[in-house]
Amino acid sequence: MGRSETSVNVRERSFPLAWSRRRPVGRAPAYPARKTLAGCLLATWAAFAPHAGADDHETYRAEIRRTTYGIPHVQAEDWGSLGYGFGYAYAQDNFCVAMRGIVAAEGRSAEFFGEAGDPIADFVLRFVLGTKAEFRRQHVPAVSTRGAQLVAGFAAGINRHLRETGTAELPTGSNGCRDAAWVRAVDATDIWLLMARAALQASSDHPLVRQAIYDASTPVGTSAGDRATAAQQRPAAEHWATLEADLRRFGQALGNAEGGSNAIAVGRDLSRSGKGLLLANPHRPWDGANSFYQAHLTIPGEYDVAGATLQGMPLIGIGFNRNLAWTHTLSFATRFVLYELTLHPRNARQYRYGREYRDLVSQTVAIRVRRPNGTLATERRTFWRSHHGPLADLRSVNALLASMTVAIRDANVGGFATSLEQYLNMGQAATTDTFTTALRDIGVPLFHTLAVDREGTAFYGEVAKVPHVTAQQLQSCVTSLLARLLQLQTNNAALALDGSQNRCEWGRDEDSPAGTNLYGFEARPKRTTTTYVANSNDSYWLANAERPLTGYPVVFGFVGHEQRQQQLRTRHGLRLIAERAADGLTLGELRGLLYSHRVYAAELVLPDVLRICQQTPGRASDTTPAGLALRACDALAAWDGRVRLNSRGAQVFTEFWRNVRAGLASYFTNVVDEVGFWAVPFDAADPLRTPRGIDVGNAANRELVVQALAAAVRTLDAAGVPLREPWRNVQFDARGENAIPLHGGDGNLGVYGAMNADLRQGGYTHIRSGNSYLQAVTWNHGSCPVAYTVLAHSQSANPRSPHYRDQTALYSRRAWQRFPFCRSQIAATQLGDMQVVAE
Repeated sequence: MGRSETSVNVRERSFPLAWSRRRPVGRAPAYPARKTLAGCLLATWAAFAPHAGADDHETYRAEIRRTTYGIPHVQAEDWGSLGYGFGYAYAQDNFCVAMRGIVAAEGRSAEFFGEAGDPIADFVLRFVLGTKAEFRRQHVPAVSTRGAQLVAGFAAGINRHLRETGTAELPTGSNGCRDAAWVRAVDATDIWLLMARAALQASSDHPLVRQAIYDASTPVGTSAGDRATAAQQRPAAEHWATLEADLRRFGQALGNAEGGSNAIAVGRDLSRSGKGLLLANPHRPWDGANSFYQAHLTIPGEYDVAGATLQGMPLIGIGFNRNLAWTHTLSFATRFVLYELTLHPRNARQYRYGREYRDLVSQTVAIRVRRPNGTLATERRTFWRSHHGPLADLRSVNALLASMTVAIRDANVGGFATSLEQYLNMGQAATTDTFTTALRDIGVPLFHTLAVDREGTAFYGEVAKVPHVTAQQLQSCVTSLLARLLQLQTNNAALALDGSQNRCEWGRDEDSPAGTNLYGFEARPKRTTTTYVANSNDSYWLANAERPLTGYPVVFGFVGHEQRQQQLRTRHGLRLIAERAADGLTLGELRGLLYSHRVYAAELVLPDVLRICQQTPGRASDTTPAGLALRACDALAAWDGRVRLNSRGAQVFTEFWRNVRAGLASYFTNVVDEVGFWAVPFDAADPLRTPRGIDVGNAANRELVVQALAAAVRTLDAAGVPLREPWRNVQFDARGENAIPLHGGDGNLGVYGAMNADLRQGGYTHIRSGNSYLQAVTWNHGSCPVAYTVLAHSQSANPRSPHYRDQTALYSRRAWQRFPFCRSQIAATQLGDMQVVAE
């Protein structure tokens, strides 16, 4: 036992044959351990450790084939085995990434990572989701469901990899965990916690919301728990002067689209082939638990889906099957609501509700924190909860807001099992009709959803978790002065309703999912069409610019809401569709659209910028603002207006536009809406072509342009970046021994293929997020989908893996891989032997 055997098919490898026999899964097999202390300890643990979520009659068996770029194609006969094979294959690439995410999701980052951890997040996650045991009791479904089987198998597969590898052989580096104290066997609850935290990223786990929940707590043993007294002691008057600006920054942070996306679904009437077309372009982090991983999962006759998932999660979140493809874009709709509480005048631990006072419920949360000297200490804080939800304190936004007592109700707390089941149903859908039926469970946490089927029916919908708050409630339930200012100055991103009135509670529709107060499917902004739908993180309004969606409350999208200026990426994508609509679109044109790398902001303003430079006295050799601006314009005059590898001068416009936005972009999020800046102001009747041009007759605009250009030159000079250096030498992936040049640019420039990067010494070398998993899908008369994909940051976080940067190089060449979906395609591109993993 423990010896691999080769079957007749030399491309198949079984590990080991004996493990496939049926046996009680409470008895783990002995794995061939490396002769290290860690290996001996792991072998001992393996002999006794139970497999979480499995019963005495369950076994796992899966086949794993890897194709070009290391993509695993996992096939099994049941959901537990599918999860098992997927977990094992995933862990081979990114075990440490998932393990780090699990530690944080459980609220143990400060315990293991010390100063690199996040004790505030630890406290809040423990409060909102509970301890691991509490979370298991409240949120983890029975193992009889297919989702629970999938998750349990996934955890078991991860553990198998750990047992085989041993902690001493795990990867090193920033994403590594070799011999780390926090490496351990995982169970199903760990995976559910990881998925739960991902669902809260736009609500309770948003950094600003998380801070507000933390600030409402007090250290155990202090007398600061009397909120009324604490609020009275805080100075307030001096903060009125900055309140408006602070609230705008708060709203802009809640609507920050850096983690955004683009998507286009084309129906048969606009497709030259008559088949559906889908372009998926999510902009996600290039590193960590929120980055993507590619896979293909199959249960013959039941489930056959390829695509991408977030690290450590056993589902395909964006993907395609033989007849349908779908994607998501980040939606800035309402995911949480604040309720303003009226405290009892003589007892700050009670609040008024209707004609009575209710008690606030306290909860003590404990976490462990590693001190700089390596010792561990236990810290405890007292949090408070009303029937609406946890108390929050907005003092970090502006100290004046500390006088408000608010509770937060989060639409994404709970329903995690429903979400997973819905995604499995989405992957099984063969038509847009069956796909939208799956969406009725409202399990998507925070995304717009776009899909198209083989026959060319396209769908768009804001069918994520949105609380049932009506337009009438937004008018009648925002009652206090501070609540009204909060709503107005954050552009409806932060809503504080009257928490003392029953009429201000969330409502329901006839088709709202059972046990929820979410809007039902029929009330949603959505469009089914045979032409096109698209989204780039604005609201639903212009999902189809020829047939706008109107009449919905702002909770369905506070960014780019109806009759509001749209972000440049939205305008750019819709304009590109319009330019090609007359002749019909092809999949090649959609792929080319993504790699065209036009800078839409430059198309709108660069001629006027150069005109202003022509009218500016001075010499480019001067160090005055005018001289520096002329240096910038000399570079811009020769620039091709793109962010391709050979473009020269893109760095100048990048920094220039960042400076313009810093001065003029408003809380409407990522758009310059200063009316006096534009030669042609925004017109809701012409939203794709307005605003445009700079009002060069305005002296303030001329001065702004000169100063912004001068500041751009100073920034680039300080970073050692020549103004005319080719983009390939300015933006690149610095991982590994050799830099890989990267095309694309800042999405706020209107670059469709967005790349969000920090300018450091020598260039934009730290890619935070942007083009990540790229997917272009259509069909022909065959049974296999025609799919092209790229995972721009590559499959593995292990620097020693051959798949650490291989797709990054593919992306750099502006290329795609034809995805091998059907069995013959997989066989033609298979790397090495097929593995059969079983236990």
